Amino acid sequence: MATESYQLAEVLAVAKIHPFYNPELVYPADAEMIQRLRESIDKKVKPALQEQPLLNKKTLYKVIERLVHDMDPLNTYRQSSYMSITGGGSGGIPMMFAVDVQENRRQRAQMGNFIKLCGVIEPKDWVLSVHLAGGFYRSLDLTTEIMENAGATILSAGSYMPPTEVAKSLADYHVNVLTGDGSQVVQIVHHISMLPQDYRDRINLNKIIYTSEPLTSSQRVFIQTILSGVKIFSVLGSSEAGPWAISSPDLTGEQSLTGRSTDFVFDTRSMLIEIVSPSDLDGASQPDPNPIPLGGPGLVVQTSLQRLRNPLVRYNTGDIGSVHPLPEMAAAMVPEADREHLRVLRMYGRDHRFSFKWYGAYFEFDKIGSLMQAEECGILQWQIILDRLETTPQSTLEIRLLKRPQGGCISNEDLKHRLEAFFLIFPENEHLARIVFVDDLEGFERSATARKVIKFVDRWNH
Repeated sequence: MATESYQLAEVLAVAKIHPFYNPELVYPADAEMIQRLRESIDKKVKPALQEQPLLNKKTLYKVIERLVHDMDPLNTYRQSSYMSITGGGSGGIPMMFAVDVQENRRQRAQMGNFIKLCGVIEPKDWVLSVHLAGGFYRSLDLTTEIMENAGATILSAGSYMPPTEVAKSLADYHVNVLTGDGSQVVQIVHHISMLPQDYRDRINLNKIIYTSEPLTSSQRVFIQTILSGVKIFSVLGSSEAGPWAISSPDLTGEQSLTGRSTDFVFDTRSMLIEIVSPSDLDGASQPDPNPIPLGGPGLVVQTSLQRLRNPLVRYNTGDIGSVHPLPEMAAAMVPEADREHLRVLRMYGRDHRFSFKWYGAYFEFDKIGSLMQAEECGILQWQIILDRLETTPQSTLEIRLLKRPQGGCISNEDLKHRLEAFFLIFPENEHLARIVFVDDLEGFERSATARKVIKFVDRWNH
């Protein structure tokens, strides 16, 4: 199967005649029009990427909602499409991003080749996936096909297999790689930690490949404590962009996986990344056309060279990151011919300007994350729910926590006092606040599509 990417000039040309970028257009172009456009492109003219305005999620959602519900036969958005769903958490409306079915297959093949190129997967690997399938969500077939393309042997367990059966399968079939969403991985490892030692000795995992949600520093330490010698990898992707980057300690070192930031390696032949200043978007429709230089942090803007029919051009992801050269240590893993095309994206998480307000005070998500990731707290997973009382128009705050089973961390009571001090919980508002310690992931609110633990559930403003 061909895995070549498109040329930037082709992607920009199609974007000019697509309703994502031109509000005067009703439908995306059909295959014949796109082919004629590709043939007419002057290859001698250098593409002017910075002249293309940014695409924001709000605009994308609005156009996609219209196209999904338009039944006109001329609407190519609904034709021969792989539908990838995202969103739906905290009361939001899911977005169905359509990808040409052949482009989707090529991207899966290309990602498999990339994972193999970077040494994440080897032919001897047996991979068990606990990803979700169903409810329009397709992370299970996406992940398993990518791993197969990389050369691994796959066991498709899915998210409905109980942790007891997953652990038994890991032992019985000599599986050495576990993959799943971050929360699922933590749940399985949490279950393994409670097994008798002789049973645990039968499980020989040496690789964890997580997706969808970042692992905190505490979660990483917990996993590596229970699974001695395990390497932790990650695949980065989205509904809009598909899978496109990986994190690997063999390429960037363990120090690059701190929990506060994660280094992802990507191929510039498949994805172009610009970093723009968040301040440039305040009060202006478009940022400075000149991106932040290499190494400087800012908003991550992406242009995919793998999607043409419904292109993704200068898309503001809402993430904060910085781009860096590939470290020298990667030379031991990546062939010289490919190294010049690879870069590192250091991801710091969502835009840190986001916060929420409760009882007259603003709480910033980056500071909350730092509190929850403190090693002495022993928190494996957390969730904040902003809700309302039934009797009076007052907002309530609920904090749910899953702690690691081993000792070495502060008591529940001390942790509760620390959280009460941070969130300014006093006698006058304590009836509006609740701190709950849960036993497993079922104690958390989960997203309707991916069954991920939603860090912040906002019922008050919906």
